[in-house]
Amino acid sequence: MSKSSSCNPSFAADAMLGKLSRKLRIFGFDTIYNPNIDDSELINLSTSNGRIVLTSDRELFVKCKMKKVKAILVNEKTEIENLVEIFDSIDIKKIELQLIPKRCTLCNELLDLVDSQSVSKHLPEHVLMCNDFVYRCKKCSKFYWKGSHIEHMSKLANRINLKLLHLINER
Repeated sequence: MSKSSSCNPSFAADAMLGKLSRKLRIFGFDTIYNPNIDDSELINLSTSNGRIVLTSDRELFVKCKMKKVKAILVNEKTEIENLVEIFDSIDIKKIELQLIPKRCTLCNELLDLVDSQSVSKHLPEHVLMCNDFVYRCKKCSKFYWKGSHIEHMSKLANRINLKLLHLINER
């Protein structure tokens, strides 16, 4: 990912943004999502961990601003528009797809590289035939491998990048 600042932003998403959280994780962003967390807990978590609150709730957004917590109001109509809004808000000019996954899309934990043969009983045959290594979540043990989803995510990254470029050119 290329951006103007050297830090990697991390996020805390409200209960309405589960799908968006998974996409951010696919792009390598540390993104906490708990659909059962209340507003005050989300604000406290963000404050203590230096996370940017992502919310579609105007009331929560105003609370964040009052408490000087960085927040992005996500209220566009499409997922791509929401991702573009987030990246533009934190001055990211271009997204690069993570060909090697870093984070679990379900629980946000970092992934470990493992020999696919050592976990063969947990994987489909076609995965074993095409992948010497797979990735396993340290926390929930979900497996990841390079497959057709990479192509889909690459297309999404390209669409986001075109919109980001358009925004830059409009300024």
